[in-house]
Amino acid sequence: MTEKMMRKCELLAANKNKIHKKFVWDHYLMSVVSGLLYTCEDKEADVEQMKKCLSIIKKNTGVFSPFRSTDRLFLVSKMALADDAEKYFRDVKAVYDKIKKGHFVKDSYMVLAAVNIVDAGRMSEAETIIGKFKDIMTRMKKEHPMLTSNDDMPMIVCLAMTGKSTDAIIAEMEESYTLLKKEFKVYSDSVQGLAEVLTLQEGTVADKCREVTDIYGAFRANHRKYSKEYGLASLGALIGTGRDADALVKDICETERYLAGLKGMGMSVMGRSDRLMLAALIVADCEGVSGNGMKNPIIVETIQTIIAMEVMMLVVAASVASSSSH
Repeated sequence: MTEKMMRKCELLAANKNKIHKKFVWDHYLMSVVSGLLYTCEDKEADVEQMKKCLSIIKKNTGVFSPFRSTDRLFLVSKMALADDAEKYFRDVKAVYDKIKKGHFVKDSYMVLAAVNIVDAGRMSEAETIIGKFKDIMTRMKKEHPMLTSNDDMPMIVCLAMTGKSTDAIIAEMEESYTLLKKEFKVYSDSVQGLAEVLTLQEGTVADKCREVTDIYGAFRANHRKYSKEYGLASLGALIGTGRDADALVKDICETERYLAGLKGMGMSVMGRSDRLMLAALIVADCEGVSGNGMKNPIIVETIQTIIAMEVMMLVVAASVASSSSH
């Protein structure tokens, strides 16, 4: 574990605590995600600017808008980090309006997909990108109708912005999915998410899949359980470091232990699996894989995967609570 990783951990904990104190009604993991966005930019959270950004959202959207959903702190943080928060919101809203055309159900995944296009500076190409994105989604639903859903949207938009053709993207995802299923047999949805992350990166399918399984195997060899349910995508953020898998995993495990000892990051706040994923993202950010900080689409996509899972968990928890009350 390097000095840089330690400083990132400390900044993350400080940012998370600062944000949660001001946005106490938002779920704790959203404060972690928000804090991570600031941390990857090496910045302290500006909660006053975040409050102004939330006011902008409330002023321009209805009560049931997906812009005001459970994961609102993600967009609030992105706005607060932008040079012009109001323009950033207008841009995301404009792209979102294009994405939602033809969809009966509008949700926050469409917002996250719009964020990716705006962050890439590709607004002028939005129509073309969205057309390709919808083509990829249609093909994916044909291949895996039970696995493909709106939570795939943010990553598929990123894939649509690559120079790869739709045919090439589908072929590579299918090849990755088939290879990864040999290692992760019963976690089909997570495997598809990981296949999407790997397809965004350079290299052969065989090499990328082998690197992921080596890293996962190193966690197992170090007696650390890495989540298969929704953590697999974050392993994709570690591809391309060029480091020995065991050394990389040891850094991640040390980072997780260091995080656990910081205020607001211990077992009373989050489980070890969540914290291990955060440690993996911190290490990936410090390694500068595929770009730095929030310019790294793989790290952003992994954060969004965590958001997606958290939203699902909250919905399930609410359903269980509702059922038990009857």
